Amino acid sequence: MNFALEAVRGLKACWRLVCMDEDGLDDLDLSSDGFWNSFAAIFLVAPLYLYSSSAGARLATPPQPERHWFGALALLVLLWVMWPWIMVTVAKLLDRRHHYVRYIVAYNWSSVYVIAALVPVLLLQQGGIIDEIIAALLSLCVIGWSLYYRWYIAKVALEVPTFTASMLVAGDLAMSIVASMLV
Repeated sequence: MNFALEAVRGLKACWRLVCMDEDGLDDLDLSSDGFWNSFAAIFLVAPLYLYSSSAGARLATPPQPERHWFGALALLVLLWVMWPWIMVTVAKLLDRRHHYVRYIVAYNWSSVYVIAALVPVLLLQQGGIIDEIIAALLSLCVIGWSLYYRWYIAKVALEVPTFTASMLVAGDLAMSIVASMLV
């Protein structure tokens, strides 16, 4: 399957998950090819990530030093492979190896929505339409939604209890924070 068709399929499935329709999981390509192709979602995520990383640093109060685009891209690639790699072991420990592929495919394609949700806030602030306080509040709302969305995906894709899904999201967040401090 070509990238455009795979992307449409993955994004459609994850849109259903945005709408809390767990049957969206049925629309994912869970074949071996579908698993590996889901990692190509990075090509949709990368431009949004680079923009949000750069704009976020410029618009912060006080402004933060911008990470060179190469450093930001290196961090994204590191995060892109680190969480699925960690989840191989975690899925075994949770006795959820049989749902690992479904979770990672949903996780990868959902990343497009997670990063895209922040872009409008940055654009509105950059355009002077909202000030930094409103932008910060909206950003917190987006982050809260993103964490909830990641929690929902973990819960339904891995078929784990609420607490376990919460711990997975906390682990993912902690890994992201530590990696961003190291890169």
